[in-house]
Amino acid sequence: MSMRLSPSRRRWCGAAAALFVCIASAILGTSPAHAARAPTTASVAPVAPTDWPAYLDGPLHGSYSPAEVAITPAKAVALKRKWAFTTGNGYFASPTVFDGAVFIGANNGWLYKLSADKGTVIAKSFLGTNPVLSCGPPPTGMVSTVTVSVNPRTKVPTVYASGADGYLYALRASNLAIEWRSVIAIRSKTANDYYDWSSPTVAGGRIYMGVASNCDKPLVRGGLISYDQTTGKRLGEFYTVPSGQVGGSIWSSIAVGRNGDVYASTGNGPLGSSAEQLLGYSESIIKLSPALKFLGRFQIPPSQEGNDTDFGASPLLFGSYVGACNKNGVFYALSQTTMKLAWQRQISASDYKLEACIATPVWNGKHLFFVTPATTIRGTSYGGSVQERNPNGSLVWVRGLPDGLDGSPTLDGGGVLAVGTYVNHTTPDATYLLNAANGAVLRNLVTGSDFAQSVFAENWVFVANLNGVTAWGSGPLA
Repeated sequence: MSMRLSPSRRRWCGAAAALFVCIASAILGTSPAHAARAPTTASVAPVAPTDWPAYLDGPLHGSYSPAEVAITPAKAVALKRKWAFTTGNGYFASPTVFDGAVFIGANNGWLYKLSADKGTVIAKSFLGTNPVLSCGPPPTGMVSTVTVSVNPRTKVPTVYASGADGYLYALRASNLAIEWRSVIAIRSKTANDYYDWSSPTVAGGRIYMGVASNCDKPLVRGGLISYDQTTGKRLGEFYTVPSGQVGGSIWSSIAVGRNGDVYASTGNGPLGSSAEQLLGYSESIIKLSPALKFLGRFQIPPSQEGNDTDFGASPLLFGSYVGACNKNGVFYALSQTTMKLAWQRQISASDYKLEACIATPVWNGKHLFFVTPATTIRGTSYGGSVQERNPNGSLVWVRGLPDGLDGSPTLDGGGVLAVGTYVNHTTPDATYLLNAANGAVLRNLVTGSDFAQSVFAENWVFVANLNGVTAWGSGPLA
């Protein structure tokens, strides 16, 4: 077992008197604050302030890293590419950065562990591919972003990953050795039915996974499954449509509140009339207990329902609200307590070409930062936009971009937003850095179709797109 300490953890271990705590930290995979005793709950994880351990940065889905202050608007223009990793046949999944390593699943079905400072392969594990049968174009490998958390039993950092083969995996973070795997849904051999779009959400000793179809050809019965984080045992199931029906896919990733309440956004029912579309818990934001008992829901009004009005965006918990954007271009904010509508805003056009409003906004504790597909700003049409809004949805600023944005944005503590375009309209797709104070574009960081979320970690920004994974910084890794 390696006793290497990452730079972020060495900062915790400066005092000679605390050397034994640092050694325990390296062995147990915990911060010194937790090294003297075993973690008491599964929510205790050895996460440094400069790590990015999960999709949208964790169960609340805030996508904000306040400890990352190295990249400011003034310094963003001078960032240099530190490395590029182009193996993998492109990336839809987002990077996860933990203890000096980048974990990411590729379109070729491999999960890679890369050194964060050099981009070299430390370990890899094959988690299956998804052949193109009734859907197209691909993805054919992993779209789901991995989560790194401590295994409550072994106290060892563990990677939780949803493979393209229909299984949920637990792998040792040090070498990606498989500890267990459990079935989510095994796909058909003749059609693209089940597919794991959802990323694992780890909270309270449980792992939550959404169940969805690949591309509606055919639809499947959507739902949510919970697993024991230690053993992978299936603990509970919640289905979004009645037995014998299909639809209600949970394309998104599950949010979990500080009190353990579980939130999911759901897709459409059977394609057809409005009555069929709004079957069961389809086209809804639902609230469940940790044991997946129904607690409440909001379903879009029939007057706002259309041919493909899924909730493709993951729920965001902000203040006393929970909210998500629908493909109809409306962001709905609900009271977490009552699940009643608090406010709604039309932030983009609906069902525009190959894009829709499926990105989760950033929440920095004060404001929301959205990305959207097609938008009209003061009479001018844009392929996409970036917007800052107050907690009540009122607009602060909006910046038009030439192409649509599908992937969720990220904000660092230095005041820089990272956003990416995915389906180009007028210019090649790219990843952009913006000034969060006013929306000014600081630079086009890298070109390439960008569905993944960029992340700020260890003083750098890590980007994944259909060309590969790149790391950018102005100085050394933290």
